[in-house]
Amino acid sequence: MTSKRVDRAMAAQDENKETAMGATSRIAESRRVNRRYRYVVISGAAAVLLILLGISLKIHSGARGDIEIQFNRQQLLIADQASGRIVSFLGELTASLRFSARFLRTVGPGHPGRMIAIAGLYERLGGRPRINQVGILREGAPDPDASLQENPGILSRCPPGAESCFLIVRKGEEPEFIFAAVPTGNRDWVFATVLLEDLARVFINPVQSGLKGRAWLMDGAGRILISPGFPVFEGVRLGDIASRRGDERLKRSVARMSRGERGFDWHFDFRPGKVSRKGRTLTAFTPLLVGPEQWTLAVTASSSEVSDLVRRTFRKSLLVTSFGFAVIIAAALLILDRERRRIRVEDRLHWSGQVLESKTRLQALFDGITDSICILDENFRILMVNREMSLLLDCEIPDLLFLTWGGEGGAPLPEGLADRSIAIRTFESGRRGTAERSVELPGGRRIDAELYSYPIFGAGGRPHQVILYIKDVTERRALEQQLLQQERLTIVGKMSAQVAHEIRNPLSAINLNAELLGDELGGYAGEETSEAWSLLRSIKNEVDILRQVTDDYLKFVRMPRSGRRVGDINELLDDLLNFHAEEGASLGIRVERSFSVDIPEVEFDETQFRLAFQNLILNAFDAMSEGGRLLVRTVAGPEGTVGIDIEDQGIGIPVKDQESMFTPFFTTKASGTGLGLVLTQQILSEHRGTIRFSSQEKMGTTFHISLPEAAPVEAKA
Repeated sequence: MTSKRVDRAMAAQDENKETAMGATSRIAESRRVNRRYRYVVISGAAAVLLILLGISLKIHSGARGDIEIQFNRQQLLIADQASGRIVSFLGELTASLRFSARFLRTVGPGHPGRMIAIAGLYERLGGRPRINQVGILREGAPDPDASLQENPGILSRCPPGAESCFLIVRKGEEPEFIFAAVPTGNRDWVFATVLLEDLARVFINPVQSGLKGRAWLMDGAGRILISPGFPVFEGVRLGDIASRRGDERLKRSVARMSRGERGFDWHFDFRPGKVSRKGRTLTAFTPLLVGPEQWTLAVTASSSEVSDLVRRTFRKSLLVTSFGFAVIIAAALLILDRERRRIRVEDRLHWSGQVLESKTRLQALFDGITDSICILDENFRILMVNREMSLLLDCEIPDLLFLTWGGEGGAPLPEGLADRSIAIRTFESGRRGTAERSVELPGGRRIDAELYSYPIFGAGGRPHQVILYIKDVTERRALEQQLLQQERLTIVGKMSAQVAHEIRNPLSAINLNAELLGDELGGYAGEETSEAWSLLRSIKNEVDILRQVTDDYLKFVRMPRSGRRVGDINELLDDLLNFHAEEGASLGIRVERSFSVDIPEVEFDETQFRLAFQNLILNAFDAMSEGGRLLVRTVAGPEGTVGIDIEDQGIGIPVKDQESMFTPFFTTKASGTGLGLVLTQQILSEHRGTIRFSSQEKMGTTFHISLPEAAPVEAKA
């Protein structure tokens, strides 16, 4: 009996050993299969990433050419703008000479209005930065100016009986200056000269394309007249450079420029030290008429700027795309691997602990992704969901599992997300799907979302699950819209500044004609012309207002710059108050100073600060029409700042107008433009300063200004 029991126990033990060994072998086999499966999937993912890299590189090579063309088109617009400014300036020069000549014909040689007209002409044409000289010449008389003495008898080169004369005076073969003249009668001519170097400083040198691009000017004979940064090329024929370098593309561009064509191309870099044939230069060129000659203005930039831009753009795009694809593949691998292991463990060994662990790890992975992700089966049931998705839907994760995505009785989805079409297309085609939705979330907040669906393939190569990926792009869209709006405002500002500039010429003509009309009216009796004089004064007042508006607006959009320096703000304020002291005394205004000697130095642009504080001082004068006191006070502020108070005893600012004081074109003065305080605020803001005011009606107004102290020299270095 005992022997039989022992035999049965031994048999049971052997059976258990065989079962354990079979289970162990099955587990080992399952692990080997899983490893082979992972190797296959990883290899496939690597192959896909390599294909993606190849496609990106191909797109990169094609995009570079497209971006170079777009860049050249932008350079062509810059060249058109610069040449247009030169042609406009020369047209303005000729028109102003004709206006002055018309006036000079009406007065005698000894009339004092002749010098006034010449001074007014010089002021209208912009002064010395643009016009070298204006004056009157007589045929056959010696030229009074030294520059003209080197060209004796310059008027003899003008066509007889011509209404105007436009010459390009050369020194040897190279142009030296531009001469323009209009006859005034009695063998007299009113003239103006423009040095070529001044023309370059104002219109050519400031032109820049990209980060290091520049502009240069070529005459009709192919000689380079102006070459900022590379004066060695000035006076050299561009065709000779092309022949010496053997650059056929440059030869072709020179031929097009000589024919007066407008366009763009690229050629090899011919700057000094750039002997390699690898460096390319993008060039856009446009013709312009300078008197009787046709010149060409070109804008160039190195293609390396475009290459760097393309390289950075595609590098980021490739990295983002690769990372996103890798994350998706990794998620898919984890999902497939855990699903296979879960089935085997549940069916064979019922290893519930490992199933729970795999779900926990996958959930942690999902929760670590900052965008909303869930997994749907073929019946659109939610199998897995991350924390971002639960926050988006305002539901807990357990409450969402195994609910249907969309449809009746499904998950509580906002309108815009309940649409199953993107998941249906992925199930049917086995390809990634994309869509854009505007979604109103619980609580009323609306977002812009991008939806992506990725297939998870099962047995037979058919998708049996779909990864639904929802990305909130509201902030990105808002930023894109903001950048677009900023670009539009910039374009509008440039256009309006050009319009204001173009208005100044007709205003000058109207003012001159009004003065001529006043001279004509002076010959008639006062009673007969009283109404005409009243109308004439009204015209001149309106012209002065329009001129002031355009001048203030141009100051606002073209803020003067003279370079910043570190200095004592007390000295600048004291000098400015001394300048306006006589004007204040004539108005019955007492100017007082209270300057602290302990204030730190300030870094400022002197020209800008004079303009800003002058606006505040003149506004104070206007507010004290019956006299009073103007107090300018400086104090040491907190945390190394300088405080400036400008206090008047004027009429004050009404409460209803105080909120609009820094609004463009808002003014409480009958003759104001509404740009003075705005310009002052902009200047102080660019110097990291602030401005505010306190005011009481019939008591006065005080402007409070705060400026930071200048940084130490060590900090700047």
